Amino acid sequence: MTGTALVTGAASGLGRLAALRLAAAGRPVAALDIDGGNLAATAWRAPAIRGYQCDVADETAVRKAVASATTELGPIDLVIHAAGLCRIGRALDQPLDELRRVLDINYLGTVHLARAVVPPMIDAGRGTMVVFGSLAGWLPSPRLAAYSASKGAVHAYCEVLAMETAGTGVRVLCACPDHVETPLAAGVRAADPGVLGDRAGADPGAVLDAVDHAIADPGAPLFVFPGFGTRQLWRARRFVPGPLRQVIARYVKPAH
Repeated sequence: MTGTALVTGAASGLGRLAALRLAAAGRPVAALDIDGGNLAATAWRAPAIRGYQCDVADETAVRKAVASATTELGPIDLVIHAAGLCRIGRALDQPLDELRRVLDINYLGTVHLARAVVPPMIDAGRGTMVVFGSLAGWLPSPRLAAYSASKGAVHAYCEVLAMETAGTGVRVLCACPDHVETPLAAGVRAADPGVLGDRAGADPGAVLDAVDHAIADPGAPLFVFPGFGTRQLWRARRFVPGPLRQVIARYVKPAH
């Protein structure tokens, strides 16, 4: 595919790197993010990138950005949905407004984007939508209730979307890495260093390499597990959930 690519979360982290890679490969790129300043910095680095400031939690804003990008850059045939938010808190104590914001961005943001980009892909008979889920959606851990729940919802939504678009020429891929060394992970560590258990995260470039391989492979499964051991952990969740919960609890350090 050589049409327009749309990347969310393009102001930093995985989204920024994905936008720059796609632009370097010769694609026009519509880059979306709520952070207008850093989004402009991303677009400044590559003439093929055009920025659209947009909060994915706002369905009207998403539809407007997609419509503008399609008019200005051409039909969208690849989407990399990397926008996301994580807020730390105990399941019974986390403020409801924080929980709602995480769900609005991570889950409903995915819904809003899919509703804006997938129908034109179906009409065209081709297109790929890549959504970033998370291993945390399969392996919930203490103080990540909002984030894990939102990513679990993303996984379920992607699975249903893949079933409902089967045979249309549209592919859905859901990438589920462990935590990645991005500003999001840095923010988690700043808020609560014990949540990630002092573990180093995955390299963003390696995660996107795995996504690229899946896009290039027509037989790739719906769920992509970048990084060493992630697929094995996913399987362990299915077959030995009790022991795995004990392991996770040992890795997560108490909150300060």
